[in-house]
Amino acid sequence: MINSTRLKLTALAAILSLGLGLMGGCCGPSALEADFGRSVNNNLAQQVVNPTAGQETAPAAGLVPGASTNLYGKYQKTFKVEEKGAAVQFITTETD
Repeated sequence: MINSTRLKLTALAAILSLGLGLMGGCCGPSALEADFGRSVNNNLAQQVVNPTAGQETAPAAGLVPGASTNLYGKYQKTFKVEEKGAAVQFITTETD
């Protein structure tokens, strides 16, 4: 009789905890969940500086053409691999 009562109470506790767990999923969103994803949309909107920049015909302000060409040439030279010649070994002999 004690075992059957304990079994009934355990089953009742399991059913109640399962019911309460399922009821927890039925509640509405919290204050933190209400604006979920809004920060991502805000960051994407902040990245748009000038949507009509492609339609402008005036050149962008920057360096004079000669200076920019020189700088770009120096930049491109940093990627070139310098070819090194074959290693030369010198054999010296000393004579007295």
